[in-house]
Amino acid sequence: MSTIAFEGRTMSDQARHAEVAGAGFAGLTVSIALARKGWSVRLHEQNDELRDFGAGILLWRNAMLALEVIGVAATIRERGVLPDSYDTSLNGELVSEEIPGFPYWAITRPELHALLTDAAREVGVEIVAGSKAVAAEPAGVLVLEDGSRLEADLVVATDGAGSAVRNSLPALVQERKKYQDGVCRVLIPRPDEFKGEEWDRVIDFWTLEPDAMRILFIATGPDTIYMGMMASTANERASRIPIDVEVWSERFPHLASAIELAGVATGGRHDAYQTNKVTPWSDNRVVLVGDAAHAMCPALGQGASVGIVNAVELAHTLDQYDDITEALAIWEERERPMSDAAQARSAFMAETRTMAKGNGFSAEVMETANFELSAAGPDVLALYPVPKGARP
Repeated sequence: MSTIAFEGRTMSDQARHAEVAGAGFAGLTVSIALARKGWSVRLHEQNDELRDFGAGILLWRNAMLALEVIGVAATIRERGVLPDSYDTSLNGELVSEEIPGFPYWAITRPELHALLTDAAREVGVEIVAGSKAVAAEPAGVLVLEDGSRLEADLVVATDGAGSAVRNSLPALVQERKKYQDGVCRVLIPRPDEFKGEEWDRVIDFWTLEPDAMRILFIATGPDTIYMGMMASTANERASRIPIDVEVWSERFPHLASAIELAGVATGGRHDAYQTNKVTPWSDNRVVLVGDAAHAMCPALGQGASVGIVNAVELAHTLDQYDDITEALAIWEERERPMSDAAQARSAFMAETRTMAKGNGFSAEVMETANFELSAAGPDVLALYPVPKGARP
């Protein structure tokens, strides 16, 4: 077993060093944010390639503020789609048109991942592929599958909902819950009938009989559409990857051409809804960020956005304090109320399927999207004004 240490480091004469486990959105974001604050950062990805699976994502205002801080948001605004509204359709009937003019963007996950990867490399993050983290030691050691022990001022676990790093630390208590639904996520070429500005919106298609099925239909660019296809996990056919074209077309005949494309799409995946509340988020010099800390149901669409926000705020808070453990405690105290609320609201929506009724973006629900980072100054906030009807 080998140990890689950073000998003789002090806060005053050498940059602090972080070992980060997991190169998803949260891992890339926290690596960029720390590097921009002067840290040396090594980011570990267990797969041989850095990539994200081929679906889409909504980046809410809170995430866009964070991405603005690390210099990535402008490209997302340029390449992504700003939805005109969030429309809900139940049994083929439009029941609500909400949050017009709200600053949030749709983009493909692979494109966002590539933008973050490029930004990480530009600020000097060392990215190591084929490097699987299996554990951590609270004093600040990341343990790899090959037995290497990497010492650092800070270890950051961003290795997802099933985090091996988190699970190696008994001080971090977990509360897990699974839900009735799951979602198939696919990205398809944009059919001609769904091209044009009138389709540059989010459309949430629902049908509740004989059982609940949902298609979240989002244009992610001029040539792609993201389809989040939700159903009870008890509905085996509707939970399949590749998509079962027959069962979905029967329920959503007006989307048949898109569903046909979903049936032959590659790179899709199915995820069951779950939450995992972890307390606390850190143990001495090891900290959890993203799904490793607060995996949530995708019903509110805030899982990635909250992780991105907390990643940027972590670097900002660490920059304000010499004592790392003190900074981690203060960061968690600031971020946990927002994160816990988003997790609870998304769980409620998943349990009740209340989004099917439309008019779901109440002032309370929009508190997460409207969360304003300490790291975002007035100039950044001014880039993302909130329409009057969407203010808490």
